[in-house]
Amino acid sequence: MKRVLILLLAMMLCLSFTGCSKSVGGRYKLEYITADGVRIPPSNLGLNVSFELSEDGIGTAAYGSTNLNITWAEDGNDIVVRSEDKELRFSRDGKNLILHDEGTVIYFVPEETEEEEED
Repeated sequence: MKRVLILLLAMMLCLSFTGCSKSVGGRYKLEYITADGVRIPPSNLGLNVSFELSEDGIGTAAYGSTNLNITWAEDGNDIVVRSEDKELRFSRDGKNLILHDEGTVIYFVPEETEEEEED
């Protein structure tokens, strides 16, 4: 559990995404975390983490009220997230992005826009 929190805080402090395709662009929110086989909603941990990937490879990451400028890139089926001193690699599950870290899974899903909600 501590490892998950440390990883999320690291994302908040140093997240940077580099260039990607239109199919991945959009706004994503933290849906849940699985640690030691237990699925934990972010609300149970007081977490509000999201990021937005623009089609031009630039975006933003948000942790609570903290916003960071980011860049991102595709590498095969993965999305590579880079900061000045860290690299994170997300895999894809359909439209969802998943971060694996030593038995912990952090699962992000696309946020619905107002246009999508009206459909």
